[in-house]
Amino acid sequence: MIRFVIVVLFMYCGTAWSAPLEHKLLCNDGDNEHGSSAGLILAFEGVEIFLDNTDRGCRAEYVYREALDGASNSLIFSYPTSDDMGLNAQIIIFAAPDSGGVARYIGSIPAGATELEDGNYEDIQQSGNSIYKNIYRIERREVVVTYGKELIISGKQCVYRDRSDSACQEMLGSFSSPVCVFNDGERKVLAAMNECADMKQ
Repeated sequence: MIRFVIVVLFMYCGTAWSAPLEHKLLCNDGDNEHGSSAGLILAFEGVEIFLDNTDRGCRAEYVYREALDGASNSLIFSYPTSDDMGLNAQIIIFAAPDSGGVARYIGSIPAGATELEDGNYEDIQQSGNSIYKNIYRIERREVVVTYGKELIISGKQCVYRDRSDSACQEMLGSFSSPVCVFNDGERKVLAAMNECADMKQ
């Protein structure tokens, strides 16, 4: 029993140690030597990081997330203000130098996305006649969008029954009988309904 408790505590501590540290940033509007419109001051170290392209200014909340290792960037997350909130609200992400300087814009993720255990972000939302599930992966140079699954809940769409098919077929989806497909951004391939089980509302 004691050995079991020790193992559990070790696993818990390992998880806690591997979690990235986050710091809320103080923001100072105004020009600076880097030509930025917003200077972000890392209060816990007194390091200054500058943003070159942000329209939100100091109205937004900025959070600095330290890199876990040398293989990844430290990041700055710019969260939408109440004026920016809506269906298309985005969290803007910058790659940040550890020792101060100019941060570089690398992309954005939907404000409603959920962070997964592997560090990726999952977003499920309805647009038009379908419900979409996309995965966002933050890399060193950009935010990569993985076009994943689509649940067609209304209307007809052209769907390939197999990835190797040369032609698609019109399929009708509805709330009572939706159609689940894999969507890679170029073609829609029929999938089993259990693939879209977590997308039903």
